[in-house]
Amino acid sequence: MRGRKKGAMEPSSNRHEPTANSCRLFQLPHPLILDILSRLPIRDLLHCRCVCKRFISFISDPEFASLHLSISPLCILTNTKPLQKCRKRLQLSHVYADGASFQVSKLNFTPKSNVPTWDISDISACNGLLCLLGPKIGDPFYVFYVCNPILGEFITIQPPCKGRHRSPFWGLGYSTVTKQYKLLQSYYPTVKLNYPMAEIYTIGSGTWRSIGNAPTDFVSLPFHAFLNGALHWSKSSLRGEFINSFDFDTEQFGIVPPPHHFQELDKYSSGCTKTGVLGGCLFICHCPDFMQFDIWVMKEYGVKESWTKQFVIKHAYSGSYQPMLVLSNGEIFMLSNYPKITCYNQKGRYMRGAKSFRIRSKFDAIAYTPCFVSLYNVAKGEQISRMQGTRVYDKICQ
Repeated sequence: MRGRKKGAMEPSSNRHEPTANSCRLFQLPHPLILDILSRLPIRDLLHCRCVCKRFISFISDPEFASLHLSISPLCILTNTKPLQKCRKRLQLSHVYADGASFQVSKLNFTPKSNVPTWDISDISACNGLLCLLGPKIGDPFYVFYVCNPILGEFITIQPPCKGRHRSPFWGLGYSTVTKQYKLLQSYYPTVKLNYPMAEIYTIGSGTWRSIGNAPTDFVSLPFHAFLNGALHWSKSSLRGEFINSFDFDTEQFGIVPPPHHFQELDKYSSGCTKTGVLGGCLFICHCPDFMQFDIWVMKEYGVKESWTKQFVIKHAYSGSYQPMLVLSNGEIFMLSNYPKITCYNQKGRYMRGAKSFRIRSKFDAIAYTPCFVSLYNVAKGEQISRMQGTRVYDKICQ
């Protein structure tokens, strides 16, 4: 029988458990400890969870999860879609300013430790949780996986499949009133293919509810446009009120007034538009021609007069652009339709490719805020599963 390696630590051994006397951190007031831990990088917090039961207790505290989520940095989540012979990858990149440039810290998510499957068609993100669309093993229909890849927790949500055709529109949201996560999707009844319907699933309820008719003009994901309790998207036509929304508090579809500029366009005007959230504000990214795109920002949510053309980016590569995040030094990271992640320098007014994101295969990217919100707290009533690789923490907790 092979002996234990010299110096190896037994996770469940109490003799390695720091006490209040051996660790001065534990002598501080509980709220202060939570505040200190909430400011650590994600990777360091994951290491802390492997140290002792007391660290796990702090990081598992719902108060810590809420505090951490409020200050957690917005990151870029890339989902590669290579050929079958190549390895798929889901990667989290924390991009932060470093003087006039930037640095990137990366964390790979794997089915062993973080996510339930590699076979991901689309991703939606909201308030720290991810919703993955993919096929269910042994099932010809699609399923939704709502997960927290940081904690390796997930639930499986099976949508109704009979008497309908799939619509590409769906999204994860959060009600600020009820403090519940909700999943929205639309579908086409087989008897009325021209009239889409909408339904919603409240996490923890176990049931889908019909909420009536849905707008006829949808866009597909990925996009990051959840703001003020509502999901936002742009219709393909620029005529009229082309910015739609869905409020997860009232469960009603609505519209957001566009800038006056777009109402002045004639019916033959074209150009690709993207809607999202940048720096806490709703934006429209509009490409009027092949060599320029404009970023309009709604400074005050819901106020039409607050729309401002904040950026005019010229001499860009042709195609559409989706801004994802802005750094403290003003640089804007965005996804183009090549696909390629590019960086725009506001001071120099030039765009360059982000070398840290050179991905050879096809991929999608969204803005995502990693967090420690546990499904055991926000998805009560659901069957919650955990990844194999996270069970080392269970051993420490024994």
